[in-house]
Amino acid sequence: MLVRTTRGDYTDLIYRGHIMVSNARGQILYYHGNPDQLVFPRSATKAIQALAALETGALEYYGIIDKELALICGSHGGTKEQTALVETILGKAGLTKDQLQCGSHLPLDKKERREMLRQGLSPSPLHNNCSAKHAAMLLSSSYLNEDLNSYLDFNHPHQLRILQLMEDFTDIKKEDIGLALDGCGVPVHGGPIKNWARAFARLVDTDNFSSTRQAQIKRIRGAIRSNPEMLASEGRMDTDLILATNGLIPKIGANGFYSLALEEEKLGIAIKIESGHEEVLIPVVVHVLDQLGIEVDKAKLKNHLSTEIYNHQKKVVGQTIVDFKLREFK
Repeated sequence: MLVRTTRGDYTDLIYRGHIMVSNARGQILYYHGNPDQLVFPRSATKAIQALAALETGALEYYGIIDKELALICGSHGGTKEQTALVETILGKAGLTKDQLQCGSHLPLDKKERREMLRQGLSPSPLHNNCSAKHAAMLLSSSYLNEDLNSYLDFNHPHQLRILQLMEDFTDIKKEDIGLALDGCGVPVHGGPIKNWARAFARLVDTDNFSSTRQAQIKRIRGAIRSNPEMLASEGRMDTDLILATNGLIPKIGANGFYSLALEEEKLGIAIKIESGHEEVLIPVVVHVLDQLGIEVDKAKLKNHLSTEIYNHQKKVVGQTIVDFKLREFK
């Protein structure tokens, strides 16, 4: 058990899950749950997917700046600034939003979503939180004269480049990586949670890679840190967690997955809430960081850390209690 909620004097809900803390060599230092649990990190691997685009040379060729790179690594909120940036990214290669195959959904940013609903506006693919990642895939394919209509196919050259990177980061052989489709239509990769913790450690401990790749990963880290509002949007978990810590690289994945890369400690952390509920993620993340001795400015996370449960009369009817201790792996 990771978290329980109460209703009155009774336990109401129980959230179970798995947590791995690993170095880049794959040594598990601390854990909770099952190291071999199969998980799909989903959007938590966007920095690795962005690296695939960087390594083609396309982002440099088209003059992608760090703010745009951070957006490519993020699950953005669909704000006006962010959707305009996605169009700018596409425009640098002569592409348009009509070539995005990510589908549409209302903005994740609450203010933008309310405003669109108030005006009766329909979302476009630009509002999809994954649209910048898709734009980077299109840029890479355009730069290398690859087919743009099939850029999401499992066997498309760019998806095969991403698959190779997943092997390089996780040490799972390509043929053993679980393949499925993500919410935005891209291939999504599955494997034991311990391997994903290793992968995130390799975002901050790059000694295993070539000097060229090390420089590109360093650029990704710098872009994210310098533009935290592009990784998500104001008031959302990833953005707030960057602002509340010193140099930590966080990334949420759909359905209760969270990743952390700790540069000073050279560690990667993978967290999965089994039920997929995301409302308990930040309390779990902060509890993990507290146990590792990582400083967190909790005042900057106050909107994510409320322990009281209210009813519609605004009366306190229960509590959210984070209740686990990481174990040393022996």
